[in-house]
Amino acid sequence: MVETRYYPEVITPSLPNLDMQGESRFENYDFANITHIVVHPSDTMMKNINAGAKANTSYNYDNKDYLKIMGKILSVKFFGNDYQLEWLDSQGVGRHTFIAFTNTEKKWERVQNQTPSDEKLEVVEVMFMPTNPREVRKAFWRPARDFVFGRVQARVKESSLEMIRLRVMWTRLTVSPRKLQKLRKGSASPESACLDI
Repeated sequence: MVETRYYPEVITPSLPNLDMQGESRFENYDFANITHIVVHPSDTMMKNINAGAKANTSYNYDNKDYLKIMGKILSVKFFGNDYQLEWLDSQGVGRHTFIAFTNTEKKWERVQNQTPSDEKLEVVEVMFMPTNPREVRKAFWRPARDFVFGRVQARVKESSLEMIRLRVMWTRLTVSPRKLQKLRKGSASPESACLDI
């Protein structure tokens, strides 16, 4: 008798609909220039998004599944695909929490061109409006206020410094074997060099 095996289906959360609104004075804003998006979430909004996405995630601000869903929703609305935003940081300021995402295309453009990380940042804020869980989610966007822009700029500088540190460490790692080769080629052997220490 032939045994039939059933494989569990891969369940991917469906993205909930989002109605994005903005002020009429920004209707000609070029979304392609956006480098970062900052979200102002609330507990109710997170519960509604998780329910709409049919995802089994706890709704805390550092939950990677929640952040992926949020990034995909915003990426679809701003860029037309679900893979262009990457989580940058979550910060609490007073009673509010801000979640920042990076536009990966702009990030790699800056890395390839080796431009300073704080040059030409375009930051947008997104605020979710309270809605019923059965209604389409509504959000409001605008260019970032000065203090939000400053926070993102500081975080981007920190991350670029981390990249510089990694490059320095990598160069040191690649230099070390060369020093060992020089010791081997010279009059002293590596064993005797180690014994002298």
